[in-house]
Amino acid sequence: MPEQRFDIVLLDADETVYDFKLAEKTAVSLTLRDFGVTPTDEVVARYSAINLDCWKALERGELSRDQLKPTRFQRLYRELGAAPVDFGAVNDTYERNLSYQAFLIDGALEFVQKLHRYCKIYLATNGLTIPQTGRFNRAAVKPYVDGIYISEQIGAGKPDKAYFDCIFRDLKITDTDRVIMVGDSLTSDMLGGRNAGLTTCLFLNGGEPTHSELCDYEIKTYDEFFSILHPNQSTPY
Repeated sequence: MPEQRFDIVLLDADETVYDFKLAEKTAVSLTLRDFGVTPTDEVVARYSAINLDCWKALERGELSRDQLKPTRFQRLYRELGAAPVDFGAVNDTYERNLSYQAFLIDGALEFVQKLHRYCKIYLATNGLTIPQTGRFNRAAVKPYVDGIYISEQIGAGKPDKAYFDCIFRDLKITDTDRVIMVGDSLTSDMLGGRNAGLTTCLFLNGGEPTHSELCDYEIKTYDEFFSILHPNQSTPY
């Protein structure tokens, strides 16, 4: 067995394992049709941008989760000049639709299957309870993942240190040097990992290297992670 640097991998979910862009497009299209809006590509793209902006505001402490849920749809309908509706009901329908969309990024299943031979794997997500629980239960990666930590259930989210402290307590982690945070976001995954004193690895997922001080490592492909896990391994897996 090769020398191994980490025993536990905290793995972000959306755009690290799940294809969230496809899931979001599918779920929001189904939802808007039910509430009087035609989900053209332009409308769906605008929702996606508004939603991302709201999540960044949540990370900065400018919105609560309860505010975020209806606000993203209120903003969209206002921009479109669409008739107001019950935005709480819109959000509830969207969350339910999203819970069925367990699309994976190409290669994610094989990566998690291989990684599971060596490490405990926990999904660490800022997502909401209903969609993330539903997607996890339907995802092909579930048999290879040891658990999932959802920010809405914890009451704190990445990059808040309290989110990671909850995980450490639950897993009885005392040696954080044996834990690595892997994800696609600088502002939640990498900053959160730094705040918690963890080694961090940015999954670029087709993007360009950032060379950010928040990242100990940056990988373009899943397979590159195994040279981090086993730095002295000279033979292919």
